[in-house]
Amino acid sequence: MNKEVIVNNGTNENELVLTFKSRWTQKTVLSEIKKGTNFLVKSTDFAIRAQYSEDKISNESPKQIIFTNNNNPLVVKDRFNNKVGTNENATLETINLMKKNVFSYPKPTSLIRYLISLVIKNNNYSHNSTILDFFAGSATTADAVMQLNAEDGGHRKFIMVQLPEKTYELDKNGNQQPTKSGKAAFDAGYMSIDEISRERIRRAAQKIKETHPNLKADFDGGFKHYRVVKPNKLVLSQIADFNPDEELITNVDAFSSQNLKVAGNATGEETILTTWLTDDGYDLDIGKLNKYDFAGYKAYGVANSRLYLINDGWSIPQTKELLNQLGTNKLHFQSIVLYGYSFKTLDLKELENGIKQLNRDNQPNLIKRY
Repeated sequence: MNKEVIVNNGTNENELVLTFKSRWTQKTVLSEIKKGTNFLVKSTDFAIRAQYSEDKISNESPKQIIFTNNNNPLVVKDRFNNKVGTNENATLETINLMKKNVFSYPKPTSLIRYLISLVIKNNNYSHNSTILDFFAGSATTADAVMQLNAEDGGHRKFIMVQLPEKTYELDKNGNQQPTKSGKAAFDAGYMSIDEISRERIRRAAQKIKETHPNLKADFDGGFKHYRVVKPNKLVLSQIADFNPDEELITNVDAFSSQNLKVAGNATGEETILTTWLTDDGYDLDIGKLNKYDFAGYKAYGVANSRLYLINDGWSIPQTKELLNQLGTNKLHFQSIVLYGYSFKTLDLKELENGIKQLNRDNQPNLIKRY
């Protein structure tokens, strides 16, 4: 606002002069005024709306936009003085990184970097945000997060979500034919969009390491890949009315990547543990969990909260060791969660009875899952 507003009887006595970013040029604005177009200015955020001479109101233009023309004096720059690029820049960026044009209409990393760099926490720029992108596509967001970390030494994290959308379809003869939008990716050997996402992250991390010789030692260019899959057999929790003739998953190893027939090398224990952590509201990262050893039995847990017992091999020695550590306050858990199929009936009964005999303050809740 360029002139002071003086309100008298609900009307501004002064001329209203505004400067704002618009897709309309000054010439167009003046031309519309001559036609009788009025501009409506909201008092809360100064959003501009056009009311044309025929009383039709436009909610679309003029509007504020991010200027990306490098010759425009209003071109947007981030706080590191980097200019925000265009989709054309993004396409070239992707081709240079992936060596082929594998994705249509990618966003420029400069735009995502610009938006992420605006995040404020406790009146300071946040260097530890977690950025979630539900439509990962070519993983521009992950690339931008890593670039920004390399620039300012931040420790931001990203979570990329992408459906395994195929780049092909089957014709009537069962042959793979690329989809219209997925032809470039299919020709480059990518069978689904999520494959592009993962490969982009790998290549982007490598490029950042090569172009930043003074990169901090703790720069993390890696990622963990999680898949959401349905078991190829029923689990008990999916059956409303138990049918003894149903083929159930009972052994832990049935949940391994190999037996679920998906890419990866996850063990059955890792699959169950990750699923339970998600259900219980904990961090997905198994590497951050505490590891416990009870007479040779390996287990994971969240200190002072939950202990997970998944694999088989539990018997009386393990029960004695666990009860001893709970009873002497070496360990404390609010709950113990176990995979019921891994426990023999007598061993489970022994554990239940032992927990009941503990002091109430040391007595965790026992949760059995199947």
